[in-house]
Amino acid sequence: FLNRGILRDAMARINLVSDEKTLQLSRVNHTLYSFLSSREKESAEKRILRHTVLKADVRGSTSIIQRLKKLGLNPASHFSLNFFDPISEILPEYGAEKVFIEGDAVILSLFEREESPGGWYGVARACGIAIHILRIVRKHNLRSRAHRLPILELGIGVNYQPGPPAFLFEGDRRIMISPGINQADRMAACSRGVRENLSRRKTPFNLYVFSPPGTSPGTSGSCDTCLRYNVNGIELNAAGFAKLSGEIDLKRFSLPMPGAPDMPVVLYTGKFPTCSGRSSRLVVREGYIEEIDPVTFKPKGLTGHRYYEICTHPGLYEIAEKYG
Repeated sequence: FLNRGILRDAMARINLVSDEKTLQLSRVNHTLYSFLSSREKESAEKRILRHTVLKADVRGSTSIIQRLKKLGLNPASHFSLNFFDPISEILPEYGAEKVFIEGDAVILSLFEREESPGGWYGVARACGIAIHILRIVRKHNLRSRAHRLPILELGIGVNYQPGPPAFLFEGDRRIMISPGINQADRMAACSRGVRENLSRRKTPFNLYVFSPPGTSPGTSGSCDTCLRYNVNGIELNAAGFAKLSGEIDLKRFSLPMPGAPDMPVVLYTGKFPTCSGRSSRLVVREGYIEEIDPVTFKPKGLTGHRYYEICTHPGLYEIAEKYG
C-alpha cells in the first residue's frame, strides 16, 4: 500500500507535454525532460551554461536622422550600410548573436554551451567584438568628416552573467531575457554633467566611473547611482573581468598616469582566439571608482571598488606587446 502511494504521487508529478508552443518554451529554457535516441542527441542544441551581453548605445541618433533628412539622404540606408551591416558581417568571427537592433542600440549575446570548451571565450570575444565595432565607427566617421556628414558616438557595456538566460517567443521570434541587458545598458550610458566636466581631459582612456557620496557602487560598479563618462569607451563588469582572467593568460603591468606620475595606471594584457582561430590582443585598464560631488562634480576621494575599461588606444597596444 505504501509503495502504491509513492508511485501514485510520482506519476501525478509527470506532465506529458504535447502542445507545440509549450514544448518550444520548455525546450529552449531547459525545463523539458526529453528521452532521445543517440542520433537525436547528436543534433540537439547544447545547453547554455553562461552568457555575456554587449550593449552599444548610439548617441544622438535623433539629431543625426534630422540632419541626414535635411541633406536629402535616407537615414535608414545610412545606418544600415555604415553601421548595422558591417557589424552583422563580423558576428560569426566572434560567435555572437543579435538580441536586439534598432536605430540607437545594438545588443548582442555570446553563449557558452556544455561540452563545447572551444567556445568558452565568451567574455574575451565580447570584448573583441566591442573593439571591432568601435573600429567600424571610426572608419565611418573618417568618411563622414570628409563629406561633412554627422558622425557617430558610442558607449559600450559588456556584462558577463554566470548562468543561462531565459527565453520567450513572439510567434517564431525568440526573445532573450537576462539581467545582463539592463546592466550593460547602464554601463554604456554617459552622464551629461560628468561629460561636460571631463570633456577637456586629454587621456588615452574613454571611460571613468563615479559614485555620489553616501551610495555604494557595489562589487560590479554597475549600480543605478553610478555616474559615467563613457565616450566611445567599453566597460566590462567585475564578474566579467574575473571570468576573462580564467579564459586567457593576463599579464599585469603599470604606466605613469598622464599629469600624475605618482599614480600609476594598472593595465592587463593577453590574447584570445577568435572563432576562426585568429589571435587577437586585449588591453584592460583597472580603475577605482571615485566619489564625486553630484553638483560640482569635483572628486572627493577613491572608493574601494574597481571598474574595468577595455582600452582601444593604439599606443597602449604597442606598449602591451612588450609584455607578451
